[in-house]
Amino acid sequence: MNIERLIKLNGGGYCTACSSCFHSCPKHCITMQPDSEGFLFPVVNEKDCIDCGLCEKVCHELHPYEQRKPLNVYAAINNDEEIRLKSSSGGIFYLLAEKTILEGGVVFGARFDEEWQVMLDYAETFESVQPFMGSKYVQARTATAYKDAETFLKQGRKVLFSGSPCQIAGLYHYLRKEYDNLTSVDFVCHGVPSPKVWQRYLDEVVTSGKQAINDVKFRNKSNGWKKFNFVLSYNHEEKSYSLCSWHQQNHYMRAFLSDMILRPSCHNCRAKQGRSHSDITIADFWGINVEMPEMDDDKGTGLVLVNTEKGRQALGWNKVIKKESSIDVASKYNAGLSPLTKPHPKRPEFFAALDSSPSVINLIDKSLRPPFKKRVRMVLRNYKQMIKRMLLTLAGGGNEEEVNSNNAVNMNSIPYDSKIRSINFRNKKNGWKSYRMEINID
Repeated sequence: MNIERLIKLNGGGYCTACSSCFHSCPKHCITMQPDSEGFLFPVVNEKDCIDCGLCEKVCHELHPYEQRKPLNVYAAINNDEEIRLKSSSGGIFYLLAEKTILEGGVVFGARFDEEWQVMLDYAETFESVQPFMGSKYVQARTATAYKDAETFLKQGRKVLFSGSPCQIAGLYHYLRKEYDNLTSVDFVCHGVPSPKVWQRYLDEVVTSGKQAINDVKFRNKSNGWKKFNFVLSYNHEEKSYSLCSWHQQNHYMRAFLSDMILRPSCHNCRAKQGRSHSDITIADFWGINVEMPEMDDDKGTGLVLVNTEKGRQALGWNKVIKKESSIDVASKYNAGLSPLTKPHPKRPEFFAALDSSPSVINLIDKSLRPPFKKRVRMVLRNYKQMIKRMLLTLAGGGNEEEVNSNNAVNMNSIPYDSKIRSINFRNKKNGWKSYRMEINID
């Protein structure tokens, strides 16, 4: 049974498109083709297939690695503030890349291609590492990265290979042997979104064509690390434009963060929680403002999971400000460290309507719009907060407890389905000069 038939049997729910089968096929009869949702899957030319079974042997989903816990967990910050502002994960990836290149090695990472899709590529200079920096919320094609890495490894050169957990697991299955000169780094991943949705989004917001795009920053920190913006820069009719929006208001980011446009395998991932067997794992240390406020300047603090001794040696620790933590603390705030990512309930409806919808932005709005009852509860909750702020203001800026005491009402005790019967801004029960605001609620 070849890999394509296996995928058909399980409905495609486990294939991650690591492409290890594609790269390993001795007859080159496997190609990676997009499905209706825009995700790549291996397709086998049955005519040329010799049933050697190699595609099955190198599939990390058929042969997943065992779970592994990190040796150490750190909150970490790159000392170079300029690099950190351009980076995710506290600027730690650049330090890993810098050390590798200084030792004559090669760095693999994700960059945009000419169509502003994402692919894995390699760099041998500091300048060519720059496109790998920063998060890219689109599933990256492995392209020729596995074969290129194997070539450099056999030449004896040091290789730093970075990718998603499933890509790292795929690389190890493809190589089928250990290399002392290979260091792997993955990131804490909650899932990879559809390249097709990303393409539709770009086509809609940049009507002058993708060739007009100058730059894409999924996480611009001009407003701080926690309130990062999505920024897209492009040219139109000899003028430069910049589309900038807070990540919680940008349509594409909302669709991604809601887990509505993720690859099916991301909801059943077998490469998370140390199963990729990477040497080092990096991420943003969300919740650092609560756990270690002294490590938070709102410019980005990295989470570093040291998984092997090789991973420990890969980082120039003299250029890092670090403080030890634990996987339990980190897991409290980073959903990517949880075993499963639950799909958005509207995911099937969204992709079923994608091809027929003239506007992906309108489709995202419609799909993410809360049910009517939830919208009503949200309106009532916001109304309660507004009334509470009014009471605080009228009380002369006192705190919430004082207002509740002085006015004999606890706003938090008001049920969401309650109705306001009347509002009297100047109740004179305590006299004309000491009037109160009175709200009667059923």
